[in-house]
Amino acid sequence: MNCFNKLDLAWSQGYDGQRLKFIDKKTVISVCGCMMKFIDTTTGKEKSHRSGINPYGAFTVNPASDLIAYAEKKLNPSIQIITFPEFEPSGVLKDGCMMEYVDIAFAPTGTYILTCSSLPDFKLSLWDYSSGTMLTTVNVKSHPGNSISFNPLNWKQISVTGDQSFHIGSIETSNEKYGIKLSTIDLPDPTAVLGPVAEQKDIYLKKFVPSPILTAESVKIASTLSPLHNKYKDKLKKVAPVSHCWAVGNCVYVGCTDGQLLHYDTTSSTMSVLTNPLANSKGSSNTDLKIKEEDEDDKLDSAQKILGKGDLETIEYYQDGLFVCGANGKLRLLSLDIVSPDVLDCWDTKSVISSLAWSTAYDKILLGSPNGIVFSLFPSNKNADLNTLFNVKCGPMVGVDFVSPTNSQIISCRKNGIVQVWSAETAAQLSSLQLGSEVASLACCQSSRSAFIGLSSGQLVVLDLNTPESPRIIFEDKIHRGSIQHITFDMSGKLLFTGSNDGHVIILDTRASNKFKCLGHIDIKGEVTGIASLHQLKVEKEWCYLAISSVNDKGSFITHAKIPVDLHLQPKEAFDDDTFHMDPNFIVRTDAQLDFVASSVAMVSPRNMVTVDAAKKKVVVFNLTNDGKIAVTEKVNGHLLKGGSVVISPHGKWIGSFSADGQIIFRSVEDAQNSVSIPCHSHFLGGTSFLKFANDGQQVLSCGKDGVIALWKWNYDSLVTEEKAIVLGAVDASRGRYASLLGLRKEQDAVLQNMTALSALKSQDKTWLEKVQAGVQELKDKTFEPQIDELKKSISDLRATVLGMIETNGNVDDIEQLKRHEFTLDVDERQRLLNEGDDEIESIKESVELENLAMLFLKELIKKECWDGMEVVGRSLVLFSGDLEVSNFSIKKRTEAERAEVERVLGVYAHEKLEEEEVEFAPKPKDDEGEHEEEQEVSASLYGSHAKNFYAKSIQHSQFNLHSNQRKRDQIELIKHTIVHLKNTFNKEFDDVYMSKKQEITRVAERVDRIKQILIDLKSEDDVVIPAFKKIEIPESFLVVEDSEIKFEKYLTPEQQAAQVEKERLEAEKKRLEEADNARERALNTMMHGKLEIRPEDELQKDLEKPDFMLAKTEAQWSEEEHKVAKEFEKKEKHLMEEREKYRKALEAELKKLQTANAEGMNSFDEKLNRLFKLKIEYQKTLNQEELKIVRLSRSIYQQDYLEDCDSELSKPLEEFKQLKLRTQEEVAEIKRSIDKLRDEHEIVLQEDRAIEKQFKKDFVDLDAFTLEMLVKLYKRRPKVVKQKPQNNETTSRSSNPFYVKVEDPDKLFLEAMSELDSDIHKPEILEIDIWERFIDARHIKVESELKVKHHNQKIQDLNGFLQRKLEEDEVVKTKIEKTFQHLNELRDRKLKFLMNLEIQLLLKQGQVEVDPGVFSTKFDNALLIHRSVIEDLNSQIVTLGEGKVSAMIDCKDYYKNIHLLEWEHEKMQMEAEDLNSKTRDVQTLRVTKELQVFLFEENNAQRMQKEIQTLEKTIKLNENMHQRKSLDKKRILDRLNRLIKEKELECAILDAELKELAVSLVERQQISEACVDDLVPAADQRMKDIVARRKLVDLAKSQSQEVAVLRAEVERLRMKTFPALVQHN
Repeated sequence: MNCFNKLDLAWSQGYDGQRLKFIDKKTVISVCGCMMKFIDTTTGKEKSHRSGINPYGAFTVNPASDLIAYAEKKLNPSIQIITFPEFEPSGVLKDGCMMEYVDIAFAPTGTYILTCSSLPDFKLSLWDYSSGTMLTTVNVKSHPGNSISFNPLNWKQISVTGDQSFHIGSIETSNEKYGIKLSTIDLPDPTAVLGPVAEQKDIYLKKFVPSPILTAESVKIASTLSPLHNKYKDKLKKVAPVSHCWAVGNCVYVGCTDGQLLHYDTTSSTMSVLTNPLANSKGSSNTDLKIKEEDEDDKLDSAQKILGKGDLETIEYYQDGLFVCGANGKLRLLSLDIVSPDVLDCWDTKSVISSLAWSTAYDKILLGSPNGIVFSLFPSNKNADLNTLFNVKCGPMVGVDFVSPTNSQIISCRKNGIVQVWSAETAAQLSSLQLGSEVASLACCQSSRSAFIGLSSGQLVVLDLNTPESPRIIFEDKIHRGSIQHITFDMSGKLLFTGSNDGHVIILDTRASNKFKCLGHIDIKGEVTGIASLHQLKVEKEWCYLAISSVNDKGSFITHAKIPVDLHLQPKEAFDDDTFHMDPNFIVRTDAQLDFVASSVAMVSPRNMVTVDAAKKKVVVFNLTNDGKIAVTEKVNGHLLKGGSVVISPHGKWIGSFSADGQIIFRSVEDAQNSVSIPCHSHFLGGTSFLKFANDGQQVLSCGKDGVIALWKWNYDSLVTEEKAIVLGAVDASRGRYASLLGLRKEQDAVLQNMTALSALKSQDKTWLEKVQAGVQELKDKTFEPQIDELKKSISDLRATVLGMIETNGNVDDIEQLKRHEFTLDVDERQRLLNEGDDEIESIKESVELENLAMLFLKELIKKECWDGMEVVGRSLVLFSGDLEVSNFSIKKRTEAERAEVERVLGVYAHEKLEEEEVEFAPKPKDDEGEHEEEQEVSASLYGSHAKNFYAKSIQHSQFNLHSNQRKRDQIELIKHTIVHLKNTFNKEFDDVYMSKKQEITRVAERVDRIKQILIDLKSEDDVVIPAFKKIEIPESFLVVEDSEIKFEKYLTPEQQAAQVEKERLEAEKKRLEEADNARERALNTMMHGKLEIRPEDELQKDLEKPDFMLAKTEAQWSEEEHKVAKEFEKKEKHLMEEREKYRKALEAELKKLQTANAEGMNSFDEKLNRLFKLKIEYQKTLNQEELKIVRLSRSIYQQDYLEDCDSELSKPLEEFKQLKLRTQEEVAEIKRSIDKLRDEHEIVLQEDRAIEKQFKKDFVDLDAFTLEMLVKLYKRRPKVVKQKPQNNETTSRSSNPFYVKVEDPDKLFLEAMSELDSDIHKPEILEIDIWERFIDARHIKVESELKVKHHNQKIQDLNGFLQRKLEEDEVVKTKIEKTFQHLNELRDRKLKFLMNLEIQLLLKQGQVEVDPGVFSTKFDNALLIHRSVIEDLNSQIVTLGEGKVSAMIDCKDYYKNIHLLEWEHEKMQMEAEDLNSKTRDVQTLRVTKELQVFLFEENNAQRMQKEIQTLEKTIKLNENMHQRKSLDKKRILDRLNRLIKEKELECAILDAELKELAVSLVERQQISEACVDDLVPAADQRMKDIVARRKLVDLAKSQSQEVAVLRAEVERLRMKTFPALVQHN
């Protein structure tokens, strides 16, 4: 089996959106299962590199050095570094992590590589890959990272992002020592506003001031009093980084999952939010920022408006902007505006994008999608558009096969229904087809170019592959009820076997000429796990062997059968029924049970098979004996994971197996022990799902659940002669099969091409077998239709007869009736129905019993907690008349530990009191007796509650002595003890009232019995209400279920029913005996009417019987004796009526008395209950006060404990800081020692350099002075190093790379410049060649010495810089220690104040609180507690001063009153004077008109006015007459106009008709006049101008006339003003 080691990977296809990387300008790398693909983006050619037995993990590239680094996915993984394109190993990095590397990054310069590991170590490590050594590592467990990168312009800067963190790190170097210093950057919250992120200040600096009012905020003080800010800062919700990239200017862009784009400047250490879909603009306090946001709202391309959740899954920097994309499939180019970036361009891929990759020249960017698509874009081109580099789809593979017969095409199928056809030579995708349904299996037919696909819905689909570029669906049928998991072809190419979990294996004809007809089926119990067939062409041409592995509840089985190849030509004897079920005898069926679970089966020979022991992971070779037994011949090790399947090569010599471990294993049938394992697919994604040998055995196909398909070919060049013979043996075996199927294949391919393609798959309800069974049943029904009709008629008659018998049976006596079941004819069916009913009843009964058991358990829990665990059960009392409800105080039973704790606290309290009594106090004088009483009163108010009013023996510590937590806890126990006594005291009162209600109810019930009797005697129908306890007053009733509460009939078992029937029988018998001849009862009824005692009331109810003569005769017929008897009867009757009336009145008086007694008794109880309610309020108030004490004490204990925790939390980092300072000091000392050592070495180097210079003059002492001086000048001459500009081709290739910086070695440039000085053109002419060469050698030695000095200087400078940084770190640590000491001291001062400043609960009367109440509660933060006498003295002083102020204000008021009166008189006189002056002016300026003159000179103005009135009246009458006449005239004119209107309307109608004729003639005339219109146009224009000019002149004249009229009116007005005015003077 060594030949299998020569299987080379020809190609692989598959991409799921993983990271893409360019290794050079045109080659991109992607991971494809256990292969790494190298794709040429210009030509599309691919190469693959296979890892070891483990799949690829994280990988990265270094284009400058043509290196690739990748991590293996395994325990304790290593990082392999290989070269490109040779794939030669370049280095290995080991022992870096325990489980997995999440990311790897090459440094832009140098030989450094950075790695980040995941669970469980979470380390960030720096390596030197040239030597394979780890330089330094740092732990990032607190904030794990998943993405790392170097600053492209500075390899000493790194960035690390995690799911909830973002770090910026710096790499420090010092004399071959390295260190990584990480700084965690505070991320903003998800709703942060746009703009710079405000720095979060330490929240533990907030001063701790306990609130006197207990609120939710004051209880939850942990978040405001933390001594460690980061402890709570990390719990705040932050944005979740998902991508990042470096930009020019030492800044980083960070993309987040919710669409936030962040910008971090490493120079200024500032974070800014550029976009945030969740931002709340109202929360911004920056006015300028608001204005900016309002301006940006008007822009349609603002990134803030467009970007949303999932749009920043991956980002890449570009010289013109920032490329971002994500789940929405849109690639956007954002501007680099750090205030408000805009979207410059957008490309829609209509697919999710998960990765971006720039080419090394930054002229092309690739976009990778999890859907298996990779797009390319040239952003530098104008109107650049997306191009598809390749589209291999995505999804788990379920099957793959070669398309017969040439194996030049390959078909694969994914679980999501995507069918793809590939070229076996070029790996190009020829076509793809979407079935639109989930696929379970795939296989290709050997006798035609067709593929059979099994769907999860049970349908079988056939594809025509004669045209690989456009496969067609030509057939589909539902053949299984479950998913078709297995499709196997017979090697003859005529039969197809399908298996599912529905218990059937269907046999089909594979030939299209037979329309893929189903030929038969074999029943299999359980689920089919594998199907294998074997056709021996040279031995048994007409038969094929079939092996089926299945699993059911009883175990695993192998079914073996022998099937005729031409099954469609077989007689009916091949089937045992009309549903085409194969006759077991005809097919020689054998069922054998395995002692293990077989997950698949393959056939080597008719009786020799191979399977897989799924549990033990073994490959088993066994024989099936003739008697149906399994004989295992060999068991060999299989795969690493459970399960798996086996396949046999077409020539039957090789065994191939695959499993979820991702490996494919090959072995020979003759030597199964030796095997070759080839890693192919990732076991992390499900491993290998299918394996297929080519028909000639020269190629092997594999596919996996990772979506990868791989083709393996033999490398003949590496095969030796024997191995090549083995491999070519498969080719020889396939030639015979190919020749035998040649004619059949041509025939079937022609039929396939002529078949009509189906447009889409149709859903079907019935399977083929169900249709066959329905057809068979229908055929049977038609064959026996007369017999069926006759039977139906007979059954109908029989049914009518039985129904008649049942009806007759119902009319007979009970003793003669038959039971219902005795009429049942089908006893078996009745018994079956009864059994089903009993089973259903039992299941329902069991479920109900379980439910009842759960309810009982819940009831017991509730009862134990709320009833059995209570010392006093809660109970309520309700008024007889009213809704008032008063409840007692429920008391829970105390445990033994609680009782012991109370006893301990009481003992401690008693001991303390004894110690206090032993202390001697000085006697107090009698004068201080009042003060002593006042102190007693004050101490009662300081007690904090009214507990002593109800429980005088209440013992508690003083509120001023509760300093320690233990004392506070003891006080809580004492308060609880007091509360229990208070509750017991009230409960006694409650019990007394409860007993009084019980007694009152008893008394009322007795009275009610008498009231009922009286009402009966009075023949009254009034209802009597009997008072009783309500359910809430009897809590015991809640634990008892009354029969009336059960709404369903109780279920009785047959035994209980029999016992009940027997009991009823005995009771009926007893009643029958009692109803027999009973002499005692009969005598009582006969003599005393059934009563033993005669009541006087009953006698009064009886009416007197009239004598017979009064009924038989009239009064006239009576005799004297009868008259006497009648009078005597009337007298008795009158007496009876009087007695009845007296009795009635007595009953009414008694009734009223009883009702009054009942009402008084219930009213008395109601008054008691009202008093109890008021007492309950007082007790409840007292209990609330005591419970408030407990809450305050508990809060105080919590606060004190919390301060202690804060103290300990602050002490821990203090010790860490001290240890850090010690380490820093040691590092500083070591660095100083290194500097001293380097300085010593530097001095030695300097001395050597000076010695070399002195030696130069000695070496050339033989020259003359002039020549020596000239040589000394040349010796000291040094060239100026000028950086060369890049060449044009280099400029072109690097112009798009924003990070390109050409790095040149200054020493190399210096040496190159020195070599130019060594040329002969710089040699002085007077020097000889040998001297010049000596001089050059000496100068070389001097230059090397100077470079050595320079290097030493550089090392010393680097160490000094490193020392300075360490000193700064030491200073920072020192500052932190001082700050921590300060915080610790502040905390301890705060704790001391908290211990001394106790919180006291006071009881104050109404009016003693002078603090303004707040909205919800009164705040006493700034309140003072002072004595009442101080307020009274202050109030008396205020009253005295107030009275003095009031008297002074009255005097001022009288004084100001007189002043205001004089001012008012003065203003009045001034106003009168002004009024007189105005009247004088009016008289002087009065115009003398004619009317005024007439009025002045007329002596009798009244007569004149009367004449004017008369004249006006006459004028009015005249006007009225004139109005009437004019109205009549107008009416006549209106009538005339109406007539004219009608006439005009008639004329208009006539004119309309004429107008139509004239319009026609007008059109004709216009057409005639068009010829001469050119001559008339100038004259018409001139006439039009004249008309317009005349119109303007007319308008001008009108306006001027109006102005003249206005001027005339103004002249008349001015003239009237010159009239004289008549002024009269007194």
